[in-house]
Formats: sequence, structure tokens, C-alpha cells
Amino acid sequence: MKRRLLNQFALLGAGALLSGVAHAQSDKPISLVVGYSAGGSADLVARVVGTELSKRLGRQFIVENVAGASGMIAAQKVLSAPADGNIVYMGGTDTVLVPMVNPKTRLDWEKDLLPIGRMTTVPLVFAVPSGSPYTTLSDLVSALRKSGKESFNYATPGIATMQHIYGSLINKQAKVEMLHIPYRGGAQIANDLVGGQVDSAVLVLSTAMPFLKDGKIKALSVSDSARVAQLPNVKRIGEEEGFNGISLPLWQGLFVKSGTSPATVAAYEKALLQALAQPEVRAKLADAGITVAPMTGREMRAFVGPQAALYRDIVKTAKITME
Repeated sequence: MKRRLLNQFALLGAGALLSGVAHAQSDKPISLVVGYSAGGSADLVARVVGTELSKRLGRQFIVENVAGASGMIAAQKVLSAPADGNIVYMGGTDTVLVPMVNPKTRLDWEKDLLPIGRMTTVPLVFAVPSGSPYTTLSDLVSALRKSGKESFNYATPGIATMQHIYGSLINKQAKVEMLHIPYRGGAQIANDLVGGQVDSAVLVLSTAMPFLKDGKIKALSVSDSARVAQLPNVKRIGEEEGFNGISLPLWQGLFVKSGTSPATVAAYEKALLQALAQPEVRAKLADAGITVAPMTGREMRAFVGPQAALYRDIVKTAKITME
């Protein structure tokens, strides 16, 4: 009898201990790993959305900036951690694109990561100086077809950036040969565009807007799947002849490591969609030129698949590499 009671107390004690461990784990902060430095647009999205996720899941989301290798160091940090949901990766275009152009990168987003959901898109703007004779992309394309090889250049923040991919897309689909001018980052590009040091540039919307408002540059196209509210008269690229509904936005979403429990992924997905529905979240991000564009994990996977195929086609045609 005494032995039976002792065994029961032992079992109760073990149960209490396991319960306490589970409770402690549920109180542990979640690391939201971002592959870029603090202060940039990716960091802003992470902090705005992370705050809302903390409220809805009852666990603090701590943004961890792990910059380097176009976000790939951050991705590897996630892949080297347990698949327990305690570390979330904020990925995006680079998550899919960089492994295509850098064979040293060991990341396969379809196998290594589970999508929680898409958060945002950022339109790219193809722009020329205000004094340029071109007012539409079709005007420019017509002129380039007559003027010969590499008579016109476009600036981007670097090789294998999405800005580079966008310019290469225009070359490929329009059958022209603009010369790529890669900068080391985007800080100087808009000023050089205004000054006429480059013929054109691909800029993110938030960078382009102040110069567009001041009339210092002109937008010829935008990369998203819908026209930009701030530029209603500028055609999206998919409206142009020969582009057949193509879109090429920068996008951002949340992932966890493959093997994370479906229940955890579902809980995070629900909280993310609720967070992105908040008017204050949408307003904060819109002020920064970022469009809230929520998708479930399944929808995000369906969106990224065709985008990845498009990136691969452009990379192959333009022979883009980071080696």
C-alpha cells in the first residue's frame, strides 16, 4: 500500500515537473531572425509585425538582426536550430534568389523551410531623370530597339539584387540590351539619377517617392501585380506589351524550419493574419512605402513557386552569378 502511494506521488511529481517545463517553454521569447541590419525596411517590418504577434501569441517576439550574405547567414542560423518554433525566419526574395546565383549557398526553401505566411510586398520603380525624353516604358523600348546594343544604362544596388533582376527582365522580354551599372548599395543611386550620371535606375518605391514628388525623376513602370496607389498613371510591368501579366515585387514572409509541428505553424499563421489586418500596422508600413499583402502559408507557397521559376529563367538568360 505504501509503495503504491509512493509510486502515485512520484508520478504526480513527474507530471508537475513536465507541466512546469512546458510552461517555461511557452514563456520563452521567440527569436525573429532578420537577415539585415537594424534601421532598414526589413527591420521595420519585423518590429511592427513582431509587436503584434507578441500580443496575439502571449510570447515576446525579439527581433534578431543577423546581417550578411544577402540574408543567408540568418537563414543558416534558423536551419541549425531545433525545429521547435522558438526561432522564426523572416525571409523573402533573397531566400529564393540567392541560392540560384551563388552555388555555395546551402539552402532549398521548399525543403528546408515551412512558410507561415506572406506579409508584405514592395514595388520596384523603373525611373529616368526628369529631363529624359521618355515618358513611358514603351517609348524607351522603341528607342532602344533603334539605337543599338548597350546605348542606355540602368543602375541598381548590386549584382543579383531584385533591382538587377527587374532590369534584366525588361531586357529579356523587350529584347533590348540596357547596360547594367551595379552600385555597392542603393544610397547614392537616386542622387546620381537626378544628376544624370546614369540613364535610368531601379529603385524601391520608398526611395523613389520623394524624388518623384519633387519632379526630379519620372517613373516608367512599377513591378508589382497592381498599380501603385501613389502612382496611379504609371503602368505595372504586366500591362506592357510582351510582358503578359508578369509581376516582380520584392516580398517578405515568415518561415520556420521544416519539421516544426503543424499546430505551431497554424497558430503562428493565424496570429500573423490577425496582425496584418490591424489598421495601425497597415498605416505604419504604408508610410514607409511598404504594401501589406497577407497570404496564408499555402497561398505563399503557391505564389513563390511561379516567382522562383521566373527568377531562374532571368538568371539563366542574363547569366547572373555572384561567384
